[in-house]
Amino acid sequence: MRVQDLIKIKGDAVITVVENIRTRDAAKVMHDRNVGALVVITTSGKLKGVISEREIVVAVAEYGREALEYPIAGLMLEDRPTVTPTDSVRDAMTIMTEKRVRHLPVVSEGQVVGLISLGDTVKARLTEKIAENVVLQDMARWPAPSMA
Repeated sequence: MRVQDLIKIKGDAVITVVENIRTRDAAKVMHDRNVGALVVITTSGKLKGVISEREIVVAVAEYGREALEYPIAGLMLEDRPTVTPTDSVRDAMTIMTEKRVRHLPVVSEGQVVGLISLGDTVKARLTEKIAENVVLQDMARWPAPSMA
């Protein structure tokens, strides 16, 4: 399965915020939209990175309540890896595991076209494996050809 197949299933809506938004406002967007991460763009619209609930919690633990007033650009992870729509879901999972990230922007021709999570990839791979298992079970039930 390719990342583009996963995006077709989960949808291609990408919730973006500008890099100078306050942490408090980013958290509110996450809450209101029921998401765990946001794609962060520059004021000119280029991909800057991703801010997730994890970075916000770490910032509050480190800086206290005043972290909520900081711009997210200083708290988010920059230089986060990305994937393309034609990359395999397996490769995306490998990147997430090796880089210890839970969200990957999907980029095509310089534009963010999706955001996938580790949960999305696990669900897709599980669905893929269940389908393979059904086919193998069906094959096992077929009578073997006679050798007469």
